[in-house]
Amino acid sequence: MSAGTIIILPGGAAEFRSTLMWEIADLGGFAFSIHIPPVSIAPMSVLICAQLHELDPLGPLVVLAPASSVDFLPAVALAQRAAHRRVAAYYLIDPLTDPTGPEWPDAPVYLIQLTGTTISRLPELRGWQEIRANGIDELAAVLVSNADS
Repeated sequence: MSAGTIIILPGGAAEFRSTLMWEIADLGGFAFSIHIPPVSIAPMSVLICAQLHELDPLGPLVVLAPASSVDFLPAVALAQRAAHRRVAAYYLIDPLTDPTGPEWPDAPVYLIQLTGTTISRLPELRGWQEIRANGIDELAAVLVSNADS
């Protein structure tokens, strides 16, 4: 087994991201949390991909996208292919949009339902697996498990 890297795209509450990073580390996982400064004229997808290029994470990658970053997944996938990094899986947290297109998805997609009230038809329509996580610790365990496969 080779341990991969968990990539947490921008978005979501800072406390959630910080707690998730701690939980991943406690389980022996390795993660990068992408943070983009709010002031930039460059498109967000370019900034995310540039930061990933700079970090040069070890694959396979497990990419976690909060709802606000879901639309950047096709660009992230293309950048990882160009860098010859394998993506093991994508995890979408309560997505509001569907980024599916000719360049994405290129790996299994899992829809994470963290809120009890969110109802999405994306898993049914796209054949994605839906996972309900009853807390950050359960989410971290799922991510680390996938990064280790």
